[in-house]
Amino acid sequence: MKQIQSMPDIWDDQPFVTSKSEILGALANWAVRQSPYSYPENLPKALFEFEYQFGCSDVYFETNCKELLQRIVDTFERCPTIMGWDVAKKGSVQTVFCSRHDNPHPDYDFIDLDALARNIAHSITLQNKYDQLHD
Repeated sequence: MKQIQSMPDIWDDQPFVTSKSEILGALANWAVRQSPYSYPENLPKALFEFEYQFGCSDVYFETNCKELLQRIVDTFERCPTIMGWDVAKKGSVQTVFCSRHDNPHPDYDFIDLDALARNIAHSITLQNKYDQLHD
């Protein structure tokens, strides 16, 4: 029987290798999943802006979860299309209470960019940590 190793701290500062295309894929995945619509408005344009503003010319680069999260947040701030996702189409920003059975109308909802950045960084980190454990 294989001995169980102690699990590493997932969010530690251990570096891993990722690529801009992996980040773009995670951005598209999480933007669609978090959108109040089937997909966010101007998704292709947002991906193009993000790719340009991210500014990595290397195919692969080394990072860690904390650095990746900060780089994603900084890149979002330079992407007007993505910044527009954080604003409801109608109404003002307010606290809305809902259950899993009812949701606000999509025009009054928005994508939380902090959550979007965290989900992207965490999913890439988890995938890379999983790959490291199984290599």
